[in-house]
Amino acid sequence: MKTVKYNVIGLMSGTSCDGLDIANCIFWKDKRKWCYEIKRTKSINYNKSFKKKLLTCYKMNAYDLKKLDLEFGNYMLIHIKDFISENNIIPDLISSHGHTVFHNIKEKISHQIGNPFVLYNGLNVPIVYNLRELDVIAGGQGAPLVPFGDKHLFSQYDYCVNIGGILNISYTNNNTTYAFDVCPANTILNYFSRKLNLEFDDKGKIASTGRFIEKLYRDLNKISYYDSQGPKSLDIQYIEKNYFPLFKSYNVEDILNTYVEHIGHQLHKSLNKKRADVLLTGGGVFNEHLVRIIKNKELNINFTIPDKKLIIFKESIIFGFLGLMRFLKRKNINNSVTGSSISSSSGIIINNKLY
Repeated sequence: MKTVKYNVIGLMSGTSCDGLDIANCIFWKDKRKWCYEIKRTKSINYNKSFKKKLLTCYKMNAYDLKKLDLEFGNYMLIHIKDFISENNIIPDLISSHGHTVFHNIKEKISHQIGNPFVLYNGLNVPIVYNLRELDVIAGGQGAPLVPFGDKHLFSQYDYCVNIGGILNISYTNNNTTYAFDVCPANTILNYFSRKLNLEFDDKGKIASTGRFIEKLYRDLNKISYYDSQGPKSLDIQYIEKNYFPLFKSYNVEDILNTYVEHIGHQLHKSLNKKRADVLLTGGGVFNEHLVRIIKNKELNINFTIPDKKLIIFKESIIFGFLGLMRFLKRKNINNSVTGSSISSSSGIIINNKLY
C-alpha cells in the first residue's frame, strides 16, 4: 500500500511575543507510528510597536481587538505567501494557533487572534484554527496542547519540557499522557529584560550577575497555583495578578537571578522519576544560565538539547500535526492532559471545496 504523505504548514505565536514561527513539515504514518520531516522553517520577529500591541491586546476594547485580529491575519498572510512562494510549497493545509489574548478557564474563555478567513481568502488552502475552545467548553484547560504531539512524535523521551513564555511539561505513564503548565518562564524573564531596554537576557548573563533573594524565592514558591495538581494551566492575567506584585521592591538583576532559581526548583518538583531522558526545547533553552541551574538540580537526569531548528520550531511543528489530525477527523486532544469531560478532535476547518 502506498504511504500517504501530508504537506502541512504550522503557525505559532507564543505568549512571549518573540515572533511568528512557521514550520513546513511532511507527516506520514509508518505502520502504526506517525513520522515527520521538517522541510522548511522561518521565524519573523515582531517590530517593537506590533509586539507592544500583542503584549497589551487583552486590555483593548472589542472594536480595537477585532481590528487587531484582522491586522494580525493580514500580517500572517503576507509572510505565509512569501514563505510558500520562496520554497515552492504546495500545502495540503495550514494549521494556525494564532495569538492568545484570553485564557480564563474559570469563565470558560480561550480566545486567539489572527483572522483565519483572511488566510483562507488569500491562500485558498484549507485552514484549521481555534484548537482550544472545544476542550475549554467541555470542562478542560484547553492547554497544554503540545503533549498530544509529544506522545506521537517524540515518544523516545520520558519527559518533554518546553521553556517558552510559560514552561510546560508532558510525560506518558502506562500509555496515558499527562501534562501541565509548570510556571511562567520567558513571560517574566523578558518583561524584566525590557526594563533594561533589552528584548531578552542573552544567555542569562544578567541573571548570573544578580543576587539571590531568599524572601522573594520563598514568596514565589508559596503562590497557590503550585498547590494544585494537574491538569492546570496559566494565563497572563493570572501571572500579572499573582506574580508581578512580588517583584516590586527589588532590582532587575536580582529578580532575574532569583526567578531563574525558581524556574529550576519548580521543574525539579515536576520531574517524578529519579532517572529519565528529558527533551528541552523552546526559546528559554538559549538562556545558558537557566539551563545550568536546571541541570545542577537534576544530576541523574539526561537532558537532551536538540538542534536549533527543533528548539525553536517544535511547537509550530506540533500545531501543524494537531491541525492534520483535525483535518483527518482524528482525536488531537487527550482529556487526561486537559481534564476535559471528553477527548476530542478539536479545531474548526475552513475549506470551501465542494465535494
